[in-house]
Amino acid sequence: MASALPMTREATAGAVILLAGGVLLALTWSYPSGDLSEIGPGLILQLASGLLLLLGGLMLGRGIAGRSDEMARVPAQHRWRPFVIPAAMGMFAALLPWLGLALTAAVSSYAASLASRELSQRERLACALLLAAFVTALFGYGLRLPVPVWPRLAA
Repeated sequence: MASALPMTREATAGAVILLAGGVLLALTWSYPSGDLSEIGPGLILQLASGLLLLLGGLMLGRGIAGRSDEMARVPAQHRWRPFVIPAAMGMFAALLPWLGLALTAAVSSYAASLASRELSQRERLACALLLAAFVTALFGYGLRLPVPVWPRLAA
């Protein structure tokens, strides 16, 4: 089934950036922004989200209008790929309290590797395990971040 809008790479990237800007603005909307003489905690985040909305809208419009330098169409089976990395980041935040740093890093880095078409399953698994070992050694044991390193087993 053909799409009504041409999904160029620029249009897809613009849609993702537009979505990220909207989510950031929604999350920081209630933060006090203050004024220029006394900047509140939300001002910089709200300005950044406004810029993301502007740039994402421009990229999306340019990609849809066909004014993109690169008019390579994104096949329908690959349109989900731009959402893999943000989903893996959300997965990391959601799983960390239950699985601990080591397992969460392995699972979320494996999930993020699904965005690449070039990696084999063996390479995905090796990268996930190596990255999890590095993250656990650096942040869990080296810097001693106040996060559980391993899952808490029920007593």
